[in-house]
Amino acid sequence: MELNAVFVDRDGTLGDSAEVEYPHTFEPFSYVADCIGQLKAAGIRVFIFSNQSCIARGKDNGYDFEKEFKGYGADDWFVCPHDDGDNCDCRKPKTGLLLKAREKYGLDMARCAVIGDRWSDMLPGGLLGMKLALVLTGRGREAMGIHREKWEDYEPDIVAADFKEAVRKILE
Repeated sequence: MELNAVFVDRDGTLGDSAEVEYPHTFEPFSYVADCIGQLKAAGIRVFIFSNQSCIARGKDNGYDFEKEFKGYGADDWFVCPHDDGDNCDCRKPKTGLLLKAREKYGLDMARCAVIGDRWSDMLPGGLLGMKLALVLTGRGREAMGIHREKWEDYEPDIVAADFKEAVRKILE
């Protein structure tokens, strides 16, 4: 799979919890920065894309997402700060975050991939013709089970136990 960029979900993908967590309680896997480094060493840009309704709800306590994502080595990040009722264009499963990145970096979405654990990560990638890598951490099993109908028009290119395995399969 020859890619120019990978978009990685945060909650449930870079850490195992299936819960939507407030940012200051999130615990990433110990290997996140190493895996991102491997992708970048292969010439693949790494972008984080994440819904963070905690911002709209005033529950983020000024959390520094930039510091977190820079700490992993991500090239850029696209965060939706809205809540479900805000009716924005950027909240996944809408494609707004991905379209913003496409415009900013001139990306060919057919040469990009999404790595995520939820149907709401897979659907926008599928709609834009991206490669799809579903991880079984977080809500990955639900995405392949009870939520499969929500993205049934798209098949994952990769199903991986976790982020580390998804990165390995992308680099093979």
